[in-house]
Order: sequence, then C-alpha cells, then structure tokens
Amino acid sequence: MTSGNLASLQHQFADLEQVQQYYLDSNLTDGLPIVPPTEDRVRAMLEFSGLAPDRIIGFESIRQKQITAEKVAVNAVMAGCRPEYFPVVTSAISACCEPVFNLHASSTSTNGVTVLVFVSGGYAQQIGMNCSTGLMGPSNPANASIGRAVNLVKTNFYGSVPQEMDNSTFGHPGKYTFCFAENLKAGDWPSIAIDKGFDSQSSTVTVVAAYSPLQVSIFGGKDPNEFLLGIAHAMIGIGPSVSEVFVAISPEVMQYVDDAGWSRQQVREFLWEKAQLPAREWIAWRRIEHPDRFPDKDQLVGCVADPDRITVFSAGGAAGVYANIIGSWGNSRSVTRKIDVRS
Repeated sequence: MTSGNLASLQHQFADLEQVQQYYLDSNLTDGLPIVPPTEDRVRAMLEFSGLAPDRIIGFESIRQKQITAEKVAVNAVMAGCRPEYFPVVTSAISACCEPVFNLHASSTSTNGVTVLVFVSGGYAQQIGMNCSTGLMGPSNPANASIGRAVNLVKTNFYGSVPQEMDNSTFGHPGKYTFCFAENLKAGDWPSIAIDKGFDSQSSTVTVVAAYSPLQVSIFGGKDPNEFLLGIAHAMIGIGPSVSEVFVAISPEVMQYVDDAGWSRQQVREFLWEKAQLPAREWIAWRRIEHPDRFPDKDQLVGCVADPDRITVFSAGGAAGVYANIIGSWGNSRSVTRKIDVRS
C-alpha cells in the first residue's frame, strides 16, 4: 500500500548544520531546528499508517490545495514525530480541510489564532501523550511534535508563512505547537470522543482555530453553583464574538463536579446561562463591533450562541484548583475526526 515513488525534491548536504541552514533560509521551518526528512524516515511514517505517498489526506477548496500523505509525512518527520504519532497528524490535517473549519481565513487573519489539536480516547495514552501536569507546556514529545507537524503543514505546504500570508498582529505561542489530550482518568464523564457520537473504542482528534488559553483560579467552595461562576465570568472576558469555548477543568475541580452529580450538559447549560449579558452592557464596554444589529438593547447576548458550543472536559495535573478557557475564532467551527490506526 505504501509503494510508489516519492514526489518531493531530494537534496544532498555536507552535514547537519548545512541542512538546518537550508531550511531556515528557505522559510521551511518555524525558526527551530528540524529533523531532516530523509526518504527512509518519510517512508517509515507512511508505512506505519499504510498510506501511499499520493493518498489525498485533505483538499482545501479556497487555494485548491490537495494535501498528500507524503507532504504530511515530510512535515511530521521535520517536526520530530514518531511513526505512531502519524495517524493523529493525518486525522488533524483532514479535519482542518473541512470547509466549516475555514483554514484559509484563520491562516491569513490578523487575529492570531492557531490550530489546537485536542485528542480524546485511548490512543493518546498508547502513544504517550500528556493529559496531566503541564499538558499545555513543554517536554512531552508527542504533544510537542504532533502540534508542530500540523503547523508546519500549514506554513510549508499551505503557505501560511508569518509576515507573508500569516498576518497575525501579535502572533500566538501556539503557532509552534498547541496539542494535548483529555485526562480520561480524572472523572466520571464519558470521553469527548463518546460525547461527539463515536463508540467507546474510538479515539478522536478535534481541531480548533484557537485563541490563547486563559487560566482561571477556582474559588467559592465545592458547590458547582458557586465555583462555576468564576469560569462563566472569565468567558464573558473573552467576549461575544467567539464561535465556541473549550473549558478544561483540573482533576480536583472535576472531583467537585462528580461529587455534586453534575453532568457535562448541566455544566454547559450553567456556563452558557451565566455568560450572558444584556446587549447594552456589551455595547457599553465596546465589545460588539456592530451595535446596530441589536435594536433591543435588553436582549441577552451570550459568549456563544448555545450550550452545545461549549466543550467541557478534564485535563491537567492532580494538584491545583483551576480551569483553562480557550475561545475559538468566530468564523470557524471545530471539527472532530476519528483516528484511524492500521491494525
């Protein structure tokens, strides 16, 4: 299945330093060193997933880009991925190409969003992804390289090069990598994969056009009616123009939720209700771009359109009473794909 010639240009270099300088000079890296994408490494990536080099992983309609397995594999090698990470990368790239994700607009906008790669299900644990302490930070090779691979595909193949197609006013540290997994052991809720309609054996990857995360300290005891108010208030802070909100709650907070018997849907509905303000308040704080669209100034306007646009899950380390809120750019919707692993 993986037989076939590679279509990518091949280069020869005198040493590793020359390799690194070539990729830097050619704007084919994110500014950090890369793993040289030798033919053997690229083929090993393809072989693990049983993909032919010319297999189409995704098609982006605005720029008419067909993203092949070979091109994804080249960038995955460069990012430092191991072959077992590759199914997550290809599923994420496929999801990014869905029209509702709006890859082109989010890649060119001044707002600075990045691609968040969020993994749910047992495969994350199989490949050693971090869902616990420091999951949004450095040191885990799977988290770091999977997210980096997706961003390298976006820049190297799709063309979203900083200061060229990518016109982010401030940028985003997650444009290096923004990838983590759900902590399945932290609570009683079903996984996000199951919540999205997949079976209990499936693992999924969700891509989000994500703003920077906002960490919230939890106060008010252990009653969800009290401590969830702080999360709702933080959601108000990100404004009424986001399309979705992803809320990571630490295992300690998840225990409070479990002890109270609250379901994921109850938490969604509570946050949605409490993160609404009359239009006049949003307008007074200059948080609405087109006030004329709200003739009824007493109309309640939410952070998001409905509770189902709030995704709540457990993640992070055992110590700490925190939540982490990630808004999604208003012109994009998240997309979830099953991770297909070759048996």
